[in-house]
This record gives sequence, structure tokens and C-alpha cells, in this order.
Amino acid sequence: MKLPLFPLPICLLPEGFTQLRIFEPRYKRLVAESLKSAQGFGLCMLEQQSNLIQPIGTLAHIIDFETLADGMLGILVQGIQRFELKQFVSESDGLKYGEVTLLDNWPRAPITPNDRYLSDMLHTIFSQYPKHLQHYQKQQFNDIAWVCQRWLEILPIAPTDKYACINTQDHLIARDFLRAILNKP
Repeated sequence: MKLPLFPLPICLLPEGFTQLRIFEPRYKRLVAESLKSAQGFGLCMLEQQSNLIQPIGTLAHIIDFETLADGMLGILVQGIQRFELKQFVSESDGLKYGEVTLLDNWPRAPITPNDRYLSDMLHTIFSQYPKHLQHYQKQQFNDIAWVCQRWLEILPIAPTDKYACINTQDHLIARDFLRAILNKP
């Protein structure tokens, strides 16, 4: 599968949402092509210090768009499915296109009593931002894989730490990492 790529120093995972401000011509083209094809685009984490594009990314679809107060384009995107970036090329305007292979998303898993605090804390944080919370359903907070992905999206931790968790086939490494940094056994 060939996708236009949007490398950013943020993390978006399947079933997550994020808002992006679009101002560069190459990314305006990415938005136009993504809407026209209905295929979406690849959002890849960018390691800012090295400018390295991480090879595990997320297929994203544009859910909504608007003209922002400053005249820029704002888009709301949802993560759909993980992928592995095999190779990419840069076009003359700098827009990157990558050959990707879709990967299975993390399997769902019920919250255990030991991990309930991860879900409860996340729900408390999201409740402070009702506009953000509206995108999620209450039952999703009962899925530890989903909860771990949302934590990875919002925590201000190094992209390399996030990537070590993302580059796995399930939530277990992410859960253990979250337990360690949130000081819970």
C-alpha cells in the first residue's frame, strides 16, 4: 500500500484522535489527496533530534476539517490501523510517500483490578477536556490495550520510549512501562 506520509513528533495510535494545523503546501496537498482517495494518510512519529522517521506508524483518516481563526486549515484525524513503513520517497514539494504494510492492531484485553487505576486516571484526565472525551465511548475505558494507547499518545515522554512500546504486538510492554512511570506495581 502506498500512502502520503505526515511525519510529526506526536504519537497517534488506532482509535485515537488528534487535531492538526495544516499550513505547508505539501500537507495541504496531502489533505486534498487523502480526502479525494478516502484512503487516508500515514502519520509517523518523527524523532526531532535526529529527524528520523520511525518505521511503525498509523493509518489516519480525516474525520472533520475547518478554517481556524488564523486562517489555517484545522483537521481532526482518527488513527485506524498500525503499519510498518518499508521505504519512502520525497516528491519535489517535500511530500513523502511510503510503501507500507498494514499490521494487526493490539488485541483487546479486559482491565484487571491491578490496572483499573490506569483507566480511572485516564478518564479523569479526559473528563477535564469534554471536547476530547466526546470522541470516546465509555466501554473503551474497560480495554487495557486501548487505555495504554491513549496514555502513550498524551504522556510527555521521549519518542524513543513511546516507540519501544508501540513496536510490539500487544499492550504488555506499554502497560509495564506505564506502571513503572506512574509508580504503581
